[in-house]
Amino acid sequence: MGDSISVVIPVYNAAVSLGELSHRLSTTLSEITDDFEIVMVDDCSRDKSYQQILELHKKDHRIKGIKLAENFGQQNALFCGFNYVKGDYVVTLDDDLQHSPEDIVKLYDLIKQGYEVVYGISEDRKYSLYRNIGSKMTNFLFNLITFKRSNIRVSSFRIIKRGLIDKIIGQKTAFVYISAIILQYTDKIANIQVSYHNRRYGKSNYNFIKLLGLFLRLYIYYGSFSMLKLFRSKKPPYIIAEKIGFN
Repeated sequence: MGDSISVVIPVYNAAVSLGELSHRLSTTLSEITDDFEIVMVDDCSRDKSYQQILELHKKDHRIKGIKLAENFGQQNALFCGFNYVKGDYVVTLDDDLQHSPEDIVKLYDLIKQGYEVVYGISEDRKYSLYRNIGSKMTNFLFNLITFKRSNIRVSSFRIIKRGLIDKIIGQKTAFVYISAIILQYTDKIANIQVSYHNRRYGKSNYNFIKLLGLFLRLYIYYGSFSMLKLFRSKKPPYIIAEKIGFN
């Protein structure tokens, strides 16, 4: 049977891509194990993403859905999904097909060599100027507030060992950043090169203002200065409006 694997996907306005994404995920995961689940967390989309998730669940009960009551952001949507997964290993990737689900095999093979996290890194990925600046700012901050090795890069495409997932969901903060939490708990991290594809549907929701806000929140919530606690919200990290496929 092999290990059990859970995939968590934060979904926002991605109704047109979910069918192909779920099919390719199911095909790939079936090559590794017959015990897997795909958890799609709809972050209060404006399109029919959750309706699409419901239709996919009808066809395959291994596809499960959560609809958040409001837009909490990609990281908080992932955090929500982590609280419901059952897998020995948990994979995260975006909803836009820019990463190939088929590359999960590479991540899985490498993490079995003794790592707790493996990040898929796309060497040929082309970002706009502000995304490049934002990425460098975030990397600098991670180096400042965590124990990240300078040769390690992070991305939204990764596989995480179950024990580390349990530590992540033990965090109780309004703002969640998965990699910041990971880097506080482990240095058993590896990178592997994966393929990258241009976005076929829609456009990115990121802009410079959002990236700057992310940088500031990372510092406030994960910095070590005690004064920063005064600026941290007490709100819950997510509120669920509806879910399907969970016992």
